[in-house]
Amino acid sequence: MLRTNEIVEPGPFILFVYKILPLLQLYAAAFFAIPSVRWFLIKKRNAEIDERNRARELRAQALELPDISLKQKIRSARDMSKSTVIGQHRIVYTTDKDVSEQDYDKHEWDRRFEDII
Repeated sequence: MLRTNEIVEPGPFILFVYKILPLLQLYAAAFFAIPSVRWFLIKKRNAEIDERNRARELRAQALELPDISLKQKIRSARDMSKSTVIGQHRIVYTTDKDVSEQDYDKHEWDRRFEDII
């Protein structure tokens, strides 16, 4: 075939591949581009997660070895949590009755809510 000057007609499959060649090139580029972009995004996300974990670890260490002011704050919060008692007078809404059975008007609701705050 190379010695002769004869032109060989390509077959139907070759013609089909030639027509969709831009699509195949796009597919080949995406085959490498998509994982590359994904790798960079995952690398960025992992760096953010590592930074968050380092910050959490520092806060955990601060709680394990607190300074004087933090010890006072923790003690105060512990004392306040023990002294706060929610009684019947502080309840604004209850699930004992159905909503349609409870007769709360707007002013009563606001008054009781303001008392709590």
